[in-house]
Amino acid sequence: MPKVSVLIPFYNSAAFLKPCIDSVLQQTYKDFELVLLNDGSTDDSEKIARSYDDPRVKYYANEKNLGIPVSHNKLMDLASGEYLALLDSDNLCTPDRLEKQVAFLDSRPDVTIVGSWGRLFNAMPAPTLYSKLKKIFINLGWVWHQPANVTMEETLRGNTCMHSSMMIRHSDFIRCGVRYDPSFAVAEDYDLLRQTLANGLKICNIQEVLFEYQLHGENISITKKRMMKEADARVKADIRHFLKLKNYHPYPYWLIILRKLRLDILRRK
Repeated sequence: MPKVSVLIPFYNSAAFLKPCIDSVLQQTYKDFELVLLNDGSTDDSEKIARSYDDPRVKYYANEKNLGIPVSHNKLMDLASGEYLALLDSDNLCTPDRLEKQVAFLDSRPDVTIVGSWGRLFNAMPAPTLYSKLKKIFINLGWVWHQPANVTMEETLRGNTCMHSSMMIRHSDFIRCGVRYDPSFAVAEDYDLLRQTLANGLKICNIQEVLFEYQLHGENISITKKRMMKEADARVKADIRHFLKLKNYHPYPYWLIILRKLRLDILRRK
């Protein structure tokens, strides 16, 4: 049995999938399996996923598109590792991500999820002047910071652990029945954090960049803003109910950005 199962669901991800898979196979930590789930892709994603002749890579496919939450639950059921490392198909791992997160969870049996900071990047073609300028700006080295120790109060302000940075102690999820909620077509990761904390489980973030988040303009948070806003409000309502808050003032998203987004060069100074 591998120590870690890296889980990647994908749907029409041909433009991103190979660099994503390569970033996993190039890890310094070797005791893992890579579980790929094709969620009904109609592009060349399947061809790319099946091109790897590596015994660590395991390929599965849904007969039709089932959506993100259902696919993630299926991946968790297929996984055999003690720890589950999540990765969206358009993002990348740093080479030492698994090594550092495994060491963290091994040393902290009280922690269920460990995440990290994430660096923004854009590797997509830029055909117009506007897109070129936008790409230059994104690739300046912006780092999204997350708190070392996650609380429900901080999670009420916004997502406190980025999805592609999460490594999960699978036995805790099984014991507490934590699963992705299929009713969340988006923001399913935000609700997963709420469930984790509501069950009394701990979430931490390593204060280092261990993954790279590709901001390419087709991210769900951009293309489905209305759905994201509605789902975000649902999660926050559940958190307020858990915290028994009667008076609530929404935390401005622009303030979250000011608190968490920093240029790497400035952070080092």
